[in-house]
Amino acid sequence: MNFGKQAIALVVFTLVSASYAGDLQIYGSEYPRVFFFRGSEGGPSRKGIAYEQWAAEFSRLSGIMGKCLDEEVLGREARNPEWFSRFKREHPRQVVLLHFNGNARDPRYHAEKYFPGHWIYRKATRILGDVPATSEETVIRVEDVGDFRVNTGRYRTSNDDIALFGVTADGKHDWNYCEQVQLVSMDSKANTIRVKRGCYGTKPLAFKAGKARAAAHCVEGPWGKNNNLMWYYNFSAHCPKDAEGKTCADRLVDDLAAWFGKGGKLEAFDGLEFDVMFHETHGDTDGDGETDNGVIGGVNQYGIGVIGFARQLRSRLGPNRIIQGDGALGPGGRRSQRAFGILNGIESEGWPNLNDWHFVDWSGGLNRHAFWQANAFKPAFNYINHKWTEAIPGKPGEHKNPEVPFARHRLVFAAGQFTDAMICYSFPPPAPRKGPIGIWDEFVCGTANKLGWLGKPEGDAVHLAAATPNCLGGMDAWAKRISAGATARTADGKLVISSTGPADQGLSFSIHDVPVTGEDITVFVTMKGAPRNGYPVEMARFAEIGVTSGVMCRPDVTGMALRCSGELPIAPGSGARVNYRASEKIGDKAIPAYAIHPPFQSGKGYVFWCSDVDVPPNAELRFHLGMAEKSPQRSDGVWFSVLVAPLAGATPGTFSRVFEESTKAHQWLPRSVSLAKWAGQRIRLKFVADCGPKDNTVTDQGFWGDVKIARAGVAEDALTKPKSHMTWVNDRFFTSAFYFRDVRSQHLDLTFRIEGNEPVTIQRITAHAHPDAMYRIFENGLVLANPSHAPYTFDLAKLSPGRTYRRMQATPLQDTAANNGENVGAQLTLGPLEGLFLKRDRGAK
Repeated sequence: MNFGKQAIALVVFTLVSASYAGDLQIYGSEYPRVFFFRGSEGGPSRKGIAYEQWAAEFSRLSGIMGKCLDEEVLGREARNPEWFSRFKREHPRQVVLLHFNGNARDPRYHAEKYFPGHWIYRKATRILGDVPATSEETVIRVEDVGDFRVNTGRYRTSNDDIALFGVTADGKHDWNYCEQVQLVSMDSKANTIRVKRGCYGTKPLAFKAGKARAAAHCVEGPWGKNNNLMWYYNFSAHCPKDAEGKTCADRLVDDLAAWFGKGGKLEAFDGLEFDVMFHETHGDTDGDGETDNGVIGGVNQYGIGVIGFARQLRSRLGPNRIIQGDGALGPGGRRSQRAFGILNGIESEGWPNLNDWHFVDWSGGLNRHAFWQANAFKPAFNYINHKWTEAIPGKPGEHKNPEVPFARHRLVFAAGQFTDAMICYSFPPPAPRKGPIGIWDEFVCGTANKLGWLGKPEGDAVHLAAATPNCLGGMDAWAKRISAGATARTADGKLVISSTGPADQGLSFSIHDVPVTGEDITVFVTMKGAPRNGYPVEMARFAEIGVTSGVMCRPDVTGMALRCSGELPIAPGSGARVNYRASEKIGDKAIPAYAIHPPFQSGKGYVFWCSDVDVPPNAELRFHLGMAEKSPQRSDGVWFSVLVAPLAGATPGTFSRVFEESTKAHQWLPRSVSLAKWAGQRIRLKFVADCGPKDNTVTDQGFWGDVKIARAGVAEDALTKPKSHMTWVNDRFFTSAFYFRDVRSQHLDLTFRIEGNEPVTIQRITAHAHPDAMYRIFENGLVLANPSHAPYTFDLAKLSPGRTYRRMQATPLQDTAANNGENVGAQLTLGPLEGLFLKRDRGAK
């Protein structure tokens, strides 16, 4: 899916450049391009199966990917490297890829050269009693057992792995005086832990009370009931170095270079994919015992380190190895690695996301793949792992495939063709029980059973909405309606947007009063942004573009105040809190809310949060007050108040109190306050929750619910709920699409939230009251997609004049109704959330 001459040129370059990576079938110009995912890895470890039988099953597509080392799943290294390598020798045009965890490893797996500073730990606690150097289980008294866990992990059957450290003169973990132990049990009343000593190749050491500390490892998994917890790699740029001066990234690059190098067990492989490879982390990365989440001095040193690791690995493995990373981690992919221009592409594990078979993130999924296609190390290799899962109640860690209509599977496959993505799958189609893994009909034209049957694409994927009227108007019209939270200036016919807020709040602005007709709107934005200060140029900026007819208020600042004291950040141990809850139910009504509690442990007073917002004309503040279930009987009420101050840059002026009310009712109380006085201004709203004049904090759990700014006089059911989709922004112009359903209002605000406060340049914005129906023409077929919630009719005679099409003939266990082999007419209607692959009728021109 590409836009404009620049993007088309990039696609041509990708197709031409693919030749130097070898004659791999997966890089061919004939679509669909599909391969087998990890179903291939289990065969070599199964008794009674011969290589020839396994190879015959998995040579039916264009390649295989699987686990071939024991770094995550045990038993994969015995025969997998041998079988996969033989497969590659016998099928040289098929791609063979390693699946490798990019976040953590089993510490039992070749960890001898890694030292304690190469892992990430949770917050440390002081050891308060002497610890003898003994191989026997030991009870250790600590300051706080609150961060240690038993019956944890994916299946709730694992206990923490813990490191015991000495402490250096500068207050850091003593990496050279460390013992790894396993938690057996803990006593929260006595603040003691019982541990198994001298684990993971370490020897029992003696520790002095008050001069040592314990910290649990940050872990994931285990991925499989017979596997182990995995320790997080410390990829941060400030990762401690071992005695040879090597970081964790250095050691992992050495491992991979040896495995893929001359004589290595993976020498024959084409490359690897890093599963769960993050841009962000959590825990203590610098060894001071405190949680820093890899952010030091306000800079994400972990994300910088991941890019450094990828750059070093590319240098060692060379330009012809395929290197990929997870691309859809966290909300919208925000937490995924950002090694643009270094990696060949991404995996989307589940498209658009792992549990999104309703396609809420349709646009985010397209934008992620389109941006990577344009910005990957060439040749690009992005792929969709078709997979949706839902939890099995009562069985921690276990999942199943949801029941989903065939139409939605086809919608995913269509998205792959629009974005030039390869496809594999963990969600197979129905197949005979004792036969090989089924292949989706759309990949091989059903009973025709032909790979690459669509042939070459004859152009880019087309968004039909783009051909409909632009309800936003030209730049001169919408530039005047940009919110006061940013400045805009014209340069070379483009608009440069700069932030007026503090650096840590990013760049946020809105375009007010976009007229809308109908229930769908599709927005196209072409923009670029300056790189973030202090970060590598490869690190694109995360952006969200959304619509709303009621601006949601989010905390930009939180804090508390004790009686007779000034305001300060919320202090740990104070009892004060402001926590977001996506859905808080009181009575029969569930709404998003901020749960609050005034301070009560270190003193009494109030808790607050502030939101900096732009006030449109004729606006009011709307919110709900609520209290916890037991508050009516136990609390004397919380005093809720709202204050307003005009903003000059990031500095608020004098606050004015505009609302005050005390309540202890366990019900949602809707309230509103006029903001007409501040129309056209940027203001700071301050939401205060005080325990009251009696300083009674018992059960003072309260809620600010559904806090937003809306047009005065407009009913709630006539407001469009806030929604947004992601894209990436770097220093090259790129066009992203944003499709929003269920539009209820006649006017919308178009909202922009972009990481970092460096300026962005907007070349073009258009908005269309039309669903994001799409199509792409191939030499042998046509792919259609209707991501809307209503039927959509395609005019095939207009889209592809002079050609006629027919449905493929389905295999017996797949969709014989939609794929019935019949001709289709000049017009074709698809149902809601449906994709369709059509075969060109060669009887016509």
